[in-house]
Amino acid sequence: MQVADKESVRASIRRAFANVPQPSRIEDMRFPRYTGDDSYEMAVALLGKRWTDIPIETLFFHRESLGTLAPVAYRAYLPAYLDAAIASDDPLDKYSADICHYLLATMKHWSHQTDPLRGDETRARLQALDEAQRAAVIDVLRYLSARWHMEDASEVLREWTSEHS
Repeated sequence: MQVADKESVRASIRRAFANVPQPSRIEDMRFPRYTGDDSYEMAVALLGKRWTDIPIETLFFHRESLGTLAPVAYRAYLPAYLDAAIASDDPLDKYSADICHYLLATMKHWSHQTDPLRGDETRARLQALDEAQRAAVIDVLRYLSARWHMEDASEVLREWTSEHS
């Protein structure tokens, strides 16, 4: 299978998420059960911003709260994290590898995630994506699998592509 180059993958992300509105209320940003400071800080930092305007440093700072985003916010800010995940060609990059780890953690329910609500939240976030957005995510997963030999990306890719076979 041919893997697209980075710029083609980025173009796929831009096309798929071009018209996604940004949430305008804090209540729309995170699942109600997440009331901690970290998820609130992420909500405030991203609220109302276009995904293309969020610096990678901000995404990195809030990477651990990505799993707290409600479906509407996840759909709005996922493209920023997808783009950040493929941003660097440096294997020792300060941001991308860690961002990838937390991003992939939101794309399937992993067996090590013991929170009983996590699977339902993951499904709700992923169901908010349309076909073009899912295709852009798959492009990123293929890129990460091929470029960095990321087993977690390969596992998510296998799961996503088997669902639509």
